[in-house]
Amino acid sequence: MTEARYLLTRPCSDDESYEKVDVMPTVLQPPNVDVEGYVSVSNRTSPLSPEQFHKLFDSDGRLVDENQLRKSVFLGGVQPKIRKEVWKFLFGLYPCNSTAREREATLLDNIVKYHELKARWKILLVLSSQPGQTPLQQGIVARYQLPEENPVLNPDVGLSEPVMEQAMDALNSKAAVLQSGSIDLTSLGHADLAYEYSAPEMQQRIEFVQLQARVFVNKKRIDINKLRSSIRVIDKDVPRTDRDVDFFKGHANPHLTQLRDILITFAAYNQLEYAQGMNDVLSRFLYVLGSEAETYWCFQKYMEKVENDFMEEGMVHKIDLVRMLLKETDLPLLKHLEGHDMGNLFFCHRWLLLGFKREFSFLDSLRCFEILSSHHLELGSLVAERVLMMEEMNEFANTGGDARSTNMVTQKEYTFEVFMCVAILMECREELVKCTDNGMVFGFINK
Repeated sequence: MTEARYLLTRPCSDDESYEKVDVMPTVLQPPNVDVEGYVSVSNRTSPLSPEQFHKLFDSDGRLVDENQLRKSVFLGGVQPKIRKEVWKFLFGLYPCNSTAREREATLLDNIVKYHELKARWKILLVLSSQPGQTPLQQGIVARYQLPEENPVLNPDVGLSEPVMEQAMDALNSKAAVLQSGSIDLTSLGHADLAYEYSAPEMQQRIEFVQLQARVFVNKKRIDINKLRSSIRVIDKDVPRTDRDVDFFKGHANPHLTQLRDILITFAAYNQLEYAQGMNDVLSRFLYVLGSEAETYWCFQKYMEKVENDFMEEGMVHKIDLVRMLLKETDLPLLKHLEGHDMGNLFFCHRWLLLGFKREFSFLDSLRCFEILSSHHLELGSLVAERVLMMEEMNEFANTGGDARSTNMVTQKEYTFEVFMCVAILMECREELVKCTDNGMVFGFINK
């Protein structure tokens, strides 16, 4: 053993007769990473309290210190009683510089606009269906939304043939002139606004906003064939979404209907088609926000930021970032995985796509999700920008102004979930080094 250790650690001669050879040890040693030597480690704090949150606003209701909000969320998460309000700012539903009155106007606009978006695809489904078909066959509702005593119908029976391009234009035009009906505030999660919105002056305002919303919605074209294809996938995923959570338990659960309607609305109007995993992302927003309309707009804004993760090239690139970071922090572990055809790290896909949702309890996953979404210490944040600027200034001064480093990490793609992913790999390295194929790794991960 002593001789083997000497062979691995002995210095190489500068003589050309010697060749440097990397030798993999048969037993992986713990990574020799001095984390504290690189960065200062911040202590975790208590979750953001209502008192702390309210101090961030001025007298007009503007959130005047966004950086402090994100820092507080990053260090401790949010107390459940204010999570709903915090998330509206954290995920960009409301601008931080908006006043309380401006947010009231935005809420009305969001409710009406979402109502019109949802109504239009439902009208199109009816218009593109064969005469006499039931709402189940048309795609308006799904089997899991119906009472159990209803007769079981096959939603795929009797669907119309693919609509021709000209017919699609006609359908969109016809749907544009149909009335979408009155807004059901209760079903959208805003029963508390029913009385306020019933006032005559508010009704006039709603009619004006609704007219504007219809103009906005009618400019958008829906591909009914792609939408039906998305609905079939959505109707497979929604009934399996977080059914162990009380909020989504039970047959004909109204929250499943809200999930379905939001996902179909998203699929109808966005270039990014529905992909599996979106249901798991959306369920967290609906659980926290409660409002169907606000959930839709929050979800849409979030998807704008992470849409590449739902594309093959985007996720492969993010996993490559994990691999490069693991190479810097624990090269022996990476070589072990590569030596057993696991170097692609595809088993990290679920972690990154869902924000580690299934690696924690549902409530803990909410806290993890908001911490990841705070973006406080990422290279695009104000704090990180200042640190990078100081490093550049120090290096420039130390080199007499003659040289600037080309190796400084300025990649804003190294988001916090990439670091968290590597941290989990290193935390689980004892089990991972026992795995010799992908099946063993997935078996360990799914425990």
